[in-house]
Amino acid sequence: MPQAAANDTKLKNMYNTKNDNTKLPVPDGQLVRISDYIPQAVIDLRYATENNFTGKRIYSSSEALLCFGTVKKLIKVQQELDAMGLRIVVWDAYRPMEAQFRLWEVCPDPTFVADPRREITAHARGNTVDISLTGADGTPVEMPSEFDDFSSRADRSYTNIPENARENALMLEKLMEKFGFTGYFNEWWHYSDNEEYDIIVR
Repeated sequence: MPQAAANDTKLKNMYNTKNDNTKLPVPDGQLVRISDYIPQAVIDLRYATENNFTGKRIYSSSEALLCFGTVKKLIKVQQELDAMGLRIVVWDAYRPMEAQFRLWEVCPDPTFVADPRREITAHARGNTVDISLTGADGTPVEMPSEFDDFSSRADRSYTNIPENARENALMLEKLMEKFGFTGYFNEWWHYSDNEEYDIIVR
């Protein structure tokens, strides 16, 4: 099998994670589909489409996976959002290292993409999510910028943006921090669980 085809097959298998949430207990490190536990979530996995900064499809599957321990915290976030008539939007979640290398091949600039040769990246740990919000009817909530905006509008200084966008981003930040997440300064949408897990891929 050609190397490129072999890599594609391996990447597809990494995403072929089946989960039956009727079987308990689920280890915190088990990768699970977010939609199995948060059906309200809007899954818009940008790297499974060409609608991302590379203009290329990086993922072979549109399933959004995270460690179960992280999903349990996101459930609490969504429960509070339910009372506000809001839903989470997932732009990115678990990213296998093979996919990180593919991103790096497209954009080998550490300003925009973590260098997979140097470390296991945040998304590869299964505890990091890129997230936004919509209304209950699917109408996007105003935020400081689009996903993967590499301008200063994306950072958490929240300056030179509409007041409504600032308030919405701060509300999301406080809610995520309340349930054990920490945001990345340069990307308002990027949050990592404060806990790390031994990933189980099945």
